[in-house]
Amino acid sequence: MRPLRRLKSYNPTRLRLVLGFLGVSFVIILGRLFVVQILQHSDLQARALQQYLRHVTLRPERGRILDRHGRVLATSVAVPSVYIIPRDIEAPDQATTRLAEVLQKPYDTVRQKLTSKAPFVWLARQVTPEVLASLQALKLRGVYFMSETRRYYPKRHLAGQILGFVGIDEQGLGGLEHLYDRDLSGQPRRVTLQRDAVGRQVRLLAGETFEYPRGADLYLTLDERLQHVAEREIASQVQQTGAKNGWVVIMQPQTGDILTIASYPFFDPNNYRDPQQHNWQRNRTVTDAFEPGSTFKLVVAAASLEEHTVRPSDTFFCEHGLMVRGGRRLRDHEPYGVLSFGQVIEKSSNICTVKISERLNPATLYQYIRRFGFGEKSLVDLPGEAPGQLRPPQQWSRFSQASLAIGQEIAITPLQLTTAFAAVANGGLLMRPHIVKRVVDAETERTFDPELRWRVVSSQTAATLTAIFTGVVERGTGKPAAVEGYTVAGKTGTAQKADPARGVYSHHKILASFVGFVPAEAPQLVILVMLDEPQKLRWGSQAAAPVFHRIAQQALHYLQIPPQHARPLTVGVPADQTFVRPAGRS
Repeated sequence: MRPLRRLKSYNPTRLRLVLGFLGVSFVIILGRLFVVQILQHSDLQARALQQYLRHVTLRPERGRILDRHGRVLATSVAVPSVYIIPRDIEAPDQATTRLAEVLQKPYDTVRQKLTSKAPFVWLARQVTPEVLASLQALKLRGVYFMSETRRYYPKRHLAGQILGFVGIDEQGLGGLEHLYDRDLSGQPRRVTLQRDAVGRQVRLLAGETFEYPRGADLYLTLDERLQHVAEREIASQVQQTGAKNGWVVIMQPQTGDILTIASYPFFDPNNYRDPQQHNWQRNRTVTDAFEPGSTFKLVVAAASLEEHTVRPSDTFFCEHGLMVRGGRRLRDHEPYGVLSFGQVIEKSSNICTVKISERLNPATLYQYIRRFGFGEKSLVDLPGEAPGQLRPPQQWSRFSQASLAIGQEIAITPLQLTTAFAAVANGGLLMRPHIVKRVVDAETERTFDPELRWRVVSSQTAATLTAIFTGVVERGTGKPAAVEGYTVAGKTGTAQKADPARGVYSHHKILASFVGFVPAEAPQLVILVMLDEPQKLRWGSQAAAPVFHRIAQQALHYLQIPPQHARPLTVGVPADQTFVRPAGRS
């Protein structure tokens, strides 16, 4: 039996080294734990949450636009879009060929996207269901699909210039879509999703609700059915007369509510990128100004009655159709002799209207032009409104007052003219025109009430003007505007357009118009009809007044406004001065 080996002697130095190493390690571990658990706790916790939590920003669904009765004029619908993650694409050449064929896009364009260095690239946005199905059938790695929203206008061109349009990113680019873009777009909302170990979204974090936010809805003063009637009638008349453009405005005089703005040629916002439609996007009833012609005789008539420079029974000699003032010739379309004040407006005599205006000093005439809202914006809630053109009296020539009396040397918008006649229909009170009635979102509702701007003329003067304009339809140039069972008040206009190249008024370019209100005794509707450069039926009485008749007849029936059976209004015209003018003139 071998003896046991003797143990080595105890080495205290080695033991101290081991214990020292262990102690230092323990201190380091404690220090590291202190840093991780105390100093870096918040940062590490946030990084950990990022691994299984994802914050998502939800873009709101764009609000709708509806008419006064809640009929939808603009909404948003879900459509598929296609994107790629370029680094996930396999066999780019083959993928490019197949994708370009389905999308019908150039090979180089698709190839550039598939080989991009960007982590995310849109391949095609808002594709049709047929294209989506074809792309899905390819089953290409790196090609993904997601749902977006696209603006949709179910009535196509109906009120297209008013509604405007939105771009591919749901940003308002025209009309009410642009003016109320912030309300319609709404506020984005962030939600938190939990993910599993491989990154799949599992569920919402406790307490979160997954409801997509929505923008506010716009309720308009427009009436879809009246808009349809107006668009149908103005389109028919433009085509019949060979005019370039045509416009209709319908307004409630007591509130300033715009029931209709129809502009032809039409604009379909569903196809806003169609280059043929670029000239039709503008709402020319508020953006463009024209010389109005005889419809502007409203201002001279109102100012003269309000200032008591004439009485309805006053008579004027119309020079048998030709008068020379300061070397300038003024003509009437008929060789009138003596006419009463009311008959001057009924027959639309330029010569006698100028004589009536000469009883007013320039400052007074200018004041009444401004009172009726001309020369400044009407403050309508539509984008791009033009103030028109009106020079102050200090810049007038010796012919300016005569020109203004018959609607020349001034430019106004169709909406301004409608609003001016609405003031007469409203007893002399000028209302601010508006087209948005309510803005409604999930939490609040803003309502826009009627807004009075100021009194233009007294109620007595407004009543006298109403009687005179009733005579225009019953006995004068506006006979084609008459509506059976109702009393109509209105005025025709046939304005020669200026020829800038020659510095004279054109004999071929005409602006034909009629504006009036019905029923005259209790006005409910003010309707303007205007045709730009008609080639046939060139007078306002021929081209515009019949359209007023057709629109008013249908509107009165639709709104269930009962016929009026009152006796015709009179303005004291002597029986022996009754003048019946041949039809078809203004």
